[in-house]
Amino acid sequence: MNKQEIFELCQKIAKKEHIEFIYSNNYQEYCDIKKFDLEKIENKENTGLFIRVIENGQTGTFVITQISEKNILQGIQNAKKIAKLKNNIKINDFGSDKPKNKTKYKNDIKNIDFSEIMKNTKKQLTKEKYFKAYDGYLSKMVNYNFYVNPYVSVENNKSTLVASTVIVTKDKKPSNGYYKQIFTETKKIDIPYVFQQAKENAKLLLNPIQGVPETYDIILNQDMTAYIIEGLILSATKGENIEKKDSYLWDQIGKQTFSKNITIIENPFIDDYAGSSDIDDEGFKCTEKKIIEKGVFKHPIYDQTNAEKYQKKPTGNGFRPSLYSNIMCGYTNILQKPGNQNINDIISKTKNGIIIYGLMGMHMNKLTTGEFSLTISNAKHIENGKLKDTITNLNFTGNIKETFKNAYFSKEQKFFGDSLYSYTILENKKLI
Repeated sequence: MNKQEIFELCQKIAKKEHIEFIYSNNYQEYCDIKKFDLEKIENKENTGLFIRVIENGQTGTFVITQISEKNILQGIQNAKKIAKLKNNIKINDFGSDKPKNKTKYKNDIKNIDFSEIMKNTKKQLTKEKYFKAYDGYLSKMVNYNFYVNPYVSVENNKSTLVASTVIVTKDKKPSNGYYKQIFTETKKIDIPYVFQQAKENAKLLLNPIQGVPETYDIILNQDMTAYIIEGLILSATKGENIEKKDSYLWDQIGKQTFSKNITIIENPFIDDYAGSSDIDDEGFKCTEKKIIEKGVFKHPIYDQTNAEKYQKKPTGNGFRPSLYSNIMCGYTNILQKPGNQNINDIISKTKNGIIIYGLMGMHMNKLTTGEFSLTISNAKHIENGKLKDTITNLNFTGNIKETFKNAYFSKEQKFFGDSLYSYTILENKKLI
């Protein structure tokens, strides 16, 4: 059966038998980059059909990879048998709200040739004598999927290209320069830029020394802003954690929790953003919402099970990382509102500061209290507006609510495929 035949059959069955289907055809091309040459080019394709039924309020699921009409019908029976064995939170129905928004996604990345990309990259970059190695990877993901339930049918085509590079220097104390970029439009693909940024970072972080524990104005680069906001703020907004009081935000809804400069918006309807989606993986309409507005926590997010459990409405945030995964609460596209100052102007006014390029230890932090302890692996000291020594091995600790009480952001933002983040400025913070 081809994709269209599978889609039409699932539409017919879903309306007749009240069943949900998710189909995914995922193709990935991956290769390692070694000193501007391509190695270990691998191709992988996964196809599967996820079937979900509701029997007496219980859900049963089954995945088939050999897709035929016979196997689909057998998969439905298997899902029903599984549902009869369960005794969990009762689910009455699938999502039935039809989305009004439709996002567009250019799919021509699927035709990109890795070899041609690297040929052009070699022409534009010069190898400098103190660089030891150019390592990294290119990864192309081409995905077609559809969602069908008794009320809604949605098809999606998405393609992305990820370029990641690490450059190692030949210095006595070697440094690594890392940069990664996600491209969702062919016209914006710029692999030489990724290499150039990695080279600049490698030069910037030469000869690291032990940092001096004291009070600094901290600047988080855009990658570290994403790391902190996603790991310590957005992860605390999930409804289940709020209801169980396992999040430091459980009693903060509608309250001024963070700096007034912090506004974080979820927008599922942006063309050519990798996270864009009209509905979630449970059939519920995705919506645009302000998660944090001027420092005020506005909206917890709920999947269907937790919405039923805590008598809330599903927020269109129930997603499966893969067809074989359970539903998890997650976001579509995240937009952090930028500031109005350029980062170079901010640096020039900094008397004693530090720009952080690398942090470790997110898994050790306490979501219940908001306390965190992270180790700085790569940073640059700022003295009277000038970049000085590369420093490492300092501890950045505190409570996220207090730490982000007076935070503000740069004007410049970096695109992460499904999000935009700025540099973050945190004044007068003690590092140990």
